[in-house]
Amino acid sequence: MFLGKNFNRLFFLFFWGAVFSQEVQYREIVDTYISYALVDDNKVYTGDVNIEPTIIKVYEEDKVLSESFLNNYETKGRNESYVCLLNSLTVKEKKSKNFVLNILKINSKGSDYAPSFYNGELIFASSRDVNSISKTFDALNNQPFLDLYKTIEINNQQRVRKLKGKINSKFHESSAVFTQDKKTVYFTRNNYSKKKYGTNDEGVVLLKIYRASYYEGKWRDVEELPFNSDDYSIAHPALSPDGKHLFFASDMPGSFGKSDLYKVDIYEDGNFGTPVNLGERINTKERETFPYVSDKGNLFFASNGHSGFGGLDIFMTLPNKDGNIEVYNLGKPINSEKDDFTFIINEEHKTGYLASNRDGGKGDDDIYGFKQLVSFPKQYNNRLRGVKKIERVIDLKITTEEITSW
Repeated sequence: MFLGKNFNRLFFLFFWGAVFSQEVQYREIVDTYISYALVDDNKVYTGDVNIEPTIIKVYEEDKVLSESFLNNYETKGRNESYVCLLNSLTVKEKKSKNFVLNILKINSKGSDYAPSFYNGELIFASSRDVNSISKTFDALNNQPFLDLYKTIEINNQQRVRKLKGKINSKFHESSAVFTQDKKTVYFTRNNYSKKKYGTNDEGVVLLKIYRASYYEGKWRDVEELPFNSDDYSIAHPALSPDGKHLFFASDMPGSFGKSDLYKVDIYEDGNFGTPVNLGERINTKERETFPYVSDKGNLFFASNGHSGFGGLDIFMTLPNKDGNIEVYNLGKPINSEKDDFTFIINEEHKTGYLASNRDGGKGDDDIYGFKQLVSFPKQYNNRLRGVKKIERVIDLKITTEEITSW
């Protein structure tokens, strides 16, 4: 989407009224092209940058605290629930050296991505609601706007239902992350609050991160975070295991590329510190997006700026022999020649999920599960050489407001 995920849906054009008309909104696609360039692995990093270690990694204390949080809040039998959930969603497995890739039955013909662990179930974003009056203005598929859904077990079978409460709106929602006590969620939505949408000076409806609370069986009290802006996007939240640090993607001023990864402190009273860029060792001139922090405190993200197989690839940060942070490509089958993104994993139980628009899927974007057979390396080593980086660009002419979805 807007940050490199699916460029056929880079912008969504919005017409306010009882009916949303693609023909009225979508005026002309001017040009689309794909350019290929070989990347020298030794030139991935754009210079020696002195970065505070606490900015580009999750504190060691987070890794210790994650276990205590799990012990305090996880329900009985949760140790097996990660594997049980994955097995219940799987229709086919493909085994490789390092992973077993699971083909899931929850995918639709539309776009399904941004999985998140929640209370023994899976939360994800989907455009499957064909009965919605709100439609994305895609000339190829005319899909509805994205909403947040959850898996739920009914009569020993996994079903999919929309999240209850005030989270889903007539615009896009995606990329949800939950606190350990399951009472607070951070999620991405277009700039839309109190039944009003906001735009920047160019008429573009950008992205913001919102926070909601859970009580009486529903998500309520939706509020946008104070460091959001109408002038740039802030999206795709991720929490450290202790809930003290929020990671996200943004193209705010001061970014190195088309979107960078940032971190902000969350105080005990619920207020926030000042967002800090994670630096040039992680961020490139291209796109870094969809961060995720595992139960072990490891940072994962998607990028089309580091050396990869094509489109967005999934990376993690690892220390090198000198103790500096480097970026490590997770390799195949996690990555493919297409876009691979929204990676999550529970490292203790070695199970996780990701989304991809790789060939062979059911829809535009599909969610895949996986079981990890070999643990991640403890130290950086460069295994990829001479791989390709793909950059896709699409230019649209518009006459009304644009709705952005990454």
